[in-house]
Amino acid sequence: MAKQYGMVIDTTRCMGCQTCAVACKVSNGVPGELYWAHVEGLDGDLYRPTGTFPKVKMNFRPTLCNHCAEPACVANCPTGAMAKREDNGAVVVDQDVCIGCGTCVNSCPYEAPQIDEEAGVSSKCTLCFDRLDNDHRPWCVQACPAEARIVGDLNDPESEVSKYIAEKGAVPYLEENGTTPSVYYV
Repeated sequence: MAKQYGMVIDTTRCMGCQTCAVACKVSNGVPGELYWAHVEGLDGDLYRPTGTFPKVKMNFRPTLCNHCAEPACVANCPTGAMAKREDNGAVVVDQDVCIGCGTCVNSCPYEAPQIDEEAGVSSKCTLCFDRLDNDHRPWCVQACPAEARIVGDLNDPESEVSKYIAEKGAVPYLEENGTTPSVYYV
């Protein structure tokens, strides 16, 4: 069985520091104003606490491309530039084939692909599959000071990520979109 790289993000550990987003942008050379990783506030504004003293809280959800099993961006790309790698399940864009039409952007329910206006092509998270293929963690995982991200092969029940998902009851975000995301959340 082929690998299916995936990730679980433990939101009980995330402190909203944005280190994942910065590490991704810098290490992958993400151009201009684009960010492949984001951190959302679950309770409203990103850094505005909710609740009443003494029960004040802040909750965050880091986001990235979900590297779906049934990616809408791939299904709707008119040129075939968006593709799901057969060897590891990463969803990638071939920028030499991409025409920058934005169909992938409009098709993705997670808002992962973005158009690089300067280059005129789609740009998105690769799950650092090249690093994973060489036994290195993605930049966002490596940089997270809270160790909130666990990555690996979802098809291997003995992998750290599969065990974490089973143990913590992690679920994909917006799973009901029918794309079968490979990023899970606790």
